Amino acid sequence: MGIWTNAFKLPNHPDVTAGEKVYLSGLADKVRGRKMEFTTALAMESTKPLHNLGAQALIFLTPILSELFGRAESERIIKLLENPKAVDFFLQELNGTSNGANHVKKRP
Repeated sequence: MGIWTNAFKLPNHPDVTAGEKVYLSGLADKVRGRKMEFTTALAMESTKPLHNLGAQALIFLTPILSELFGRAESERIIKLLENPKAVDFFLQELNGTSNGANHVKKRP
């Protein structure tokens, strides 16, 4: 039964680091500044099953993206998109429900 013990095992994703939290919080602030938090949250929530596929597409497009954003920035975005814990933290920041949120969620 050696092959079946790991056949359907899901990977353990790493916790979000402090640097990643700062980056995602800044990104959420930029999205909120443009009044796009609800649209972004809807898009991120509805495409959760496709995030790994999107990250793989970004890997394919890395030569183009690295010219626009830089290689390190492209790889950082790919890494965050592959980590469901990072996506959840970003959604919490958008909604203002994270533990360290210093802003109040406002409804229009």
